[in-house]
Amino acid sequence: MGNIAVTIGWKSILAAVAVVVGLGACATPASAQATRTWVSGVGDDVNPCSRTAPCKTFAGAISKTAAGGEINCLDAGGYGAVTITKSIAIICDTVEAGVLVLGTPGITINGANIVVTLSGLDIDGIGSGTDGIAFLNGASLVLDNVKIRSFTNFGIRFEPTAAATLTVRNTTVSNSGSASNATSGGILIRPATGVIGGAVISNSHIANSATTGLRVEAQTGSTINAALINTVVSNSSSGALFRAPAGTGTINATMNGTTLTNNTSYGLIANGPGLALRVGDTTLANNGTGILVIGGATAASFGDNRLIGNSTNGAFSTTIAKQ
Repeated sequence: MGNIAVTIGWKSILAAVAVVVGLGACATPASAQATRTWVSGVGDDVNPCSRTAPCKTFAGAISKTAAGGEINCLDAGGYGAVTITKSIAIICDTVEAGVLVLGTPGITINGANIVVTLSGLDIDGIGSGTDGIAFLNGASLVLDNVKIRSFTNFGIRFEPTAAATLTVRNTTVSNSGSASNATSGGILIRPATGVIGGAVISNSHIANSATTGLRVEAQTGSTINAALINTVVSNSSSGALFRAPAGTGTINATMNGTTLTNNTSYGLIANGPGLALRVGDTTLANNGTGILVIGGATAASFGDNRLIGNSTNGAFSTTIAKQ
C-alpha cells in the first residue's frame, strides 16, 4: 500500500506540473503588444494603452502596438510627434487629435515595406516645424481627413527611397513653405534616384503656400505616376509644378476636376521632356500666368478646360480627343 501511495503521489505532481506548463504556454506575456491601443488627453504613457488605461501620446502608444495594429483616440488632446517604423494605422476621426511641433517634423515614416494610414489628425508646425509629414521609406501612406499647416519646409514631403505610393483624400495643407527657400511648399512628391512612386491627391485643398503648392519632381531614373482629382490649389506663389528635365526621369500625370486659382506667379507649370501631363475639366483662373509649358514638356488638354481671368492665360501644348 505504501508503494501505491507514493506512485499515486508522483502521478499527481506530474499532472499538476503539466497543467501549469500548459497555462503558461497559453498566457500572454506582460510585454506583448496589442493589436489595438488607445490614447487620451488625460492618459499616461506608463499605462498599457488599453481603452480603460490609455496612453498620453502617439509615441507612447506605438511602442505598445503590434505591427499592423491600430491606435485610436478616446478624446480630444495633443498627442505629440511620432516616428513610425512599422505598419500601423492611427485613426482619430471623431475627436480633435492634435500634433503640435516646434522645429521638427510632425510625423516621420521610415520603415522598409511598411503600410501606414493616418486619419482625422490636425498637424500644426506653428511656423517653425520642418515637415508636417515626412515619408522617407515604406510601401504606402494613406492620408484621410487630415489638416496640416504652418511648416517651413513642406506640409507633406514624400521622398521614398524604395517603390511606394501616396494617397491623399479630404485633406487640407496650408501655410507651408518659406519665402527664403524656393524649393519648399505645400506638398512635395520626389522619389529617390531610380525609384518608382505613385501619388493620388483627391478632394483636397492646398492653400497659401509661400512658394509652390504642389511640386512633382523627377530625379535620375525615377518614374512618377500622379493624379490630381477634384482638388483646389490656391493663393500660393505658384499652384502646381510638374518637373522632369532632360536626363532625369519620367512623370506621367493627370489632372481632372481641379481648380488652380489666385496664384500670384503661375497656376500650372509643366517643365521638361520627361513629363506627359493630361488635363481635363480643370479651371485655371485669376493667376499671374494660367499655364506655362517649357523645356519640351507635353501638357495635353482634353478640350474641356477653362483658362480665364489670368494676367496671361498661356496655352496647352496640344489637344487630345476623349476616348
